[in-house]
Amino acid sequence: MADVDDIPRHWSLASLAALAAIVAIPPWLCIGPGGAPWHLVVAGAVVWFLSVVAKSRIVRALRNPALPQPGSVAANAVLQGFVSAVELAAAAGYLAALSALAPFDWCVIDMVAFGVGAGSAEAGYVLWLGVFGPRPNEAELAAWVQGARVSWCVRYSVPVERLFALIGHTGSRGLIALSLFDAAPLALLWAPLAVVLFAITDGVAVYGHLQQWPWHDPTICRRAQSFFALMSVVEISLFAMASRG
Repeated sequence: MADVDDIPRHWSLASLAALAAIVAIPPWLCIGPGGAPWHLVVAGAVVWFLSVVAKSRIVRALRNPALPQPGSVAANAVLQGFVSAVELAAAAGYLAALSALAPFDWCVIDMVAFGVGAGSAEAGYVLWLGVFGPRPNEAELAAWVQGARVSWCVRYSVPVERLFALIGHTGSRGLIALSLFDAAPLALLWAPLAVVLFAITDGVAVYGHLQQWPWHDPTICRRAQSFFALMSVVEISLFAMASRG
């Protein structure tokens, strides 16, 4: 069995440094001179946190034996994927309320800042868990060390996943904001599209966990991370395209 002493120190330091950069650099870039108001980054983080608390309670409530349960792993993954989209509903509610209470002219950097706040907050939570959270069990640690020795994907899967999650958070929340504030004829379509893409991404992750995929296997890692990265790139590309339309 492997233990912490089997992990080269520079692996851990590189992952921690990458996570810290994901937490700090994107918000700093957003609120620099001529950028977005700092409170939008903070709001994105706070709304993300509250929505995660809300959706965890929803998932627990849906597991009540008195309620009808999904008939298969795939159905369960689909359901939890759409429950995860509560994050986007919370984001839409906040943006709509903010715009009604204190109207201002939204621009692309404001939308980006709000999404970056969510993505950086999630990366910060993962960083906190990595430093202060519980240690993995011996079997999981051994599987990770074995995969990490031969695969950069396994070795640095956490910061890579958080980077693309930040990109996805930014793209999906940007599409939600465009649906609210853009006057283009097709703007209303961006919100349901963002929800579907978000649900697919989280649904696949849930399906993998329920099926107990060997995430530390290099092949599984490459395929899973490539899929999640692709979905994030699609979300941010749609946002970029729509914001220029």
